[in-house]
Amino acid sequence: MRHRILTCRNHLHLRWSTKEVAWTEHPEGGYYNGSRNIFFMGAVGGQMHEDRSGVDTLLFDPLTDIYYTECECRPVDLILAWEDRLVKR
Repeated sequence: MRHRILTCRNHLHLRWSTKEVAWTEHPEGGYYNGSRNIFFMGAVGGQMHEDRSGVDTLLFDPLTDIYYTECECRPVDLILAWEDRLVKR
């Protein structure tokens, strides 16, 4: 089963992953439906994996000494990340 890449509409640099069944497509953009867990992946690293299965993420940035943590926003603020459409099915 394919995983979807999620981001928070208020924190576009953060990424989560969930199984495809937990995302409901909708004409107004879709939504996380809560049927599966979400997993925090960190901040986007900017490059897709070579096999195009996802994007590089960082939990710790050694250049800035920043540890990335989940935001406190509600699950309704989760949207598909821009790179989700680039993932090979």
